[in-house]
Amino acid sequence: MNEQIDPTLDQAVHQPSAAPTEEKQKPVRAVNDPREVAASVMSRLQQVRSRRDQMAASVDDLVDIAQQLTQAYARQVLLIQQLRRRVRTLEEAAVKAPAAAPMQ
Repeated sequence: MNEQIDPTLDQAVHQPSAAPTEEKQKPVRAVNDPREVAASVMSRLQQVRSRRDQMAASVDDLVDIAQQLTQAYARQVLLIQQLRRRVRTLEEAAVKAPAAAPMQ
């Protein structure tokens, strides 16, 4: 119980870090005290839950954006179809109009 606790290990457990690289990996210290093990595991579980919640919120945001983009795309497709029909009717009217006009 007189074992010294490395404060950097405690900080590493409580702070999320970027992807570990071989250069940044710290040596793992053996933990013998069940209270330390429990605290470490609970801290890690909290980090995982927090990250999971962040990821879930991000996925929800992406789904919302995808739905908005899909709706905007559908509106644009409908507008393009309407414009094509309008152009087609105007072109047909333009072809028929000169034929109906008297020749001079």
